[in-house]
Amino acid sequence: MDQFLNLLRVALILAFVATLVGWRYNIGPVIWIRRSRGRARALEDDASRRELVERVRQRLPQANDQNVIFSLQVESHTSGGGRMRVTTYTYYYKVFVVDADCLWILPFSYDKRTRSYELGSPIPLTRDLIQRVSLAGKRGRKLTVSFTLNPEAGLDKIDMVLEPLQFQRNKFYPFDFLQEDACAKAMDLTEKLALSACGLTPEDLEETRLEDECNNYAIAAGFCGFFGIIAAYASHALFLPLILFAAALALFGLMISKKQMPKISLVIVIVEAVIAFLIIR
Repeated sequence: MDQFLNLLRVALILAFVATLVGWRYNIGPVIWIRRSRGRARALEDDASRRELVERVRQRLPQANDQNVIFSLQVESHTSGGGRMRVTTYTYYYKVFVVDADCLWILPFSYDKRTRSYELGSPIPLTRDLIQRVSLAGKRGRKLTVSFTLNPEAGLDKIDMVLEPLQFQRNKFYPFDFLQEDACAKAMDLTEKLALSACGLTPEDLEETRLEDECNNYAIAAGFCGFFGIIAAYASHALFLPLILFAAALALFGLMISKKQMPKISLVIVIVEAVIAFLIIR
């Protein structure tokens, strides 16, 4: 009975920690519910999408529903030390328009209090400005295209976030709408620009995406090992630690299946497994 209560306590602690991590990284049940509701609203009413496209068309006559992409990039920064650490989030809004041989970029300023926005003047991103192209994230869900620019461009990098479904995760997200066709067209142009600007094939771009994806798997495996140590310390039983370390091994299996070999993360998980074993002993 005592062992069962210990396992239950550990399971509750892990569920609580997983909920916090999900809230922090926009994953888990809460974000799934918001995504489902956002998709339902987008399918029911596309007024916000039509309004955005029309306002973009006033600045770029070639804009239409098939080539206008709303992009929202979120960056976090942690400062402070010791017991006081503060994480701040910065939201970068842009609108991209796919043209025949370039991407037009329109700055987008959003007021979360009035839920209104303004568009800036369009700027062309052409192949002569691009030094390198890389991908991160998941196709069909949230794919970030990073354009590293030549020094004469005046900017280091431009990120275009392709999300076929835009939905209101929080008050900083202005829209619920679908932009699947526009994202597909933007990806086609990205591959064309990458090949002409820096000789990168679609396979090369996919390799950069896989590296980023497997880095995330490696981090998740490290977290599984860390939670395995917590479970071992709290329960002094093998059941939950074995499950967590099995999950870490499964993540390493995914990395290997994508031809990405775990290195530092594998060493870290092995050390965590040894620590958990010594605790249980």
